[in-house]
Amino acid sequence: MKEGNKVNMADRIKRAVAEFLDVTTNLDISEATQVVAQKLGLNERWTKYTHIEFRNKLNELAFRETPLEKRAVFLPHCIRKQNKCKGKYGKFGLECKGCGACQIAELIRISKEIGYKDIFVVPGGSMVIKIIKKIKPKAALGVACYNELNLAFNALRKLGVAAQGVLLLKEGCSETFTNIEEFREKAMLGVENANKIKKQKSD
Repeated sequence: MKEGNKVNMADRIKRAVAEFLDVTTNLDISEATQVVAQKLGLNERWTKYTHIEFRNKLNELAFRETPLEKRAVFLPHCIRKQNKCKGKYGKFGLECKGCGACQIAELIRISKEIGYKDIFVVPGGSMVIKIIKKIKPKAALGVACYNELNLAFNALRKLGVAAQGVLLLKEGCSETFTNIEEFREKAMLGVENANKIKKQKSD
């Protein structure tokens, strides 16, 4: 499938999810996902994307309203190129050296450029929860596989953390990758408004 078609399908799913949430919020998300999947004739990958997009939408307003300094970013260490990675593991996961062999350095660069300070490269969900409990952010943006994102949404909801998730385009335990523009889009939620507020306060 061409990249342009992927982007177009992502936009169509987002619109369908938004429309569905607008008319009914009392359906189970799994059931709602199947309704959209059948409507658009989605394969398994896009059905998973739809499920995560439902969960993103339910958390989006709270995420948007959370200041950058109260947000955290979690990236999966499985993106790294094992034979080329120069990073070392520390107390809070992989400490990226910015070698550029994988997407991690670029995702960190984008996050810092936007204004995120708390950025972690983690080996799994248990580390995410450990860090969340220690630094106590109000919102979190994570990149992970479908199963990990669903578990994270459930855990973070109980902790009162507004979550946004970006799916890996290739799943597995090593050398995975994600959609960088999708990540940027989620990371930027509410940032334009936050910058306007900062400007108004400084004027």
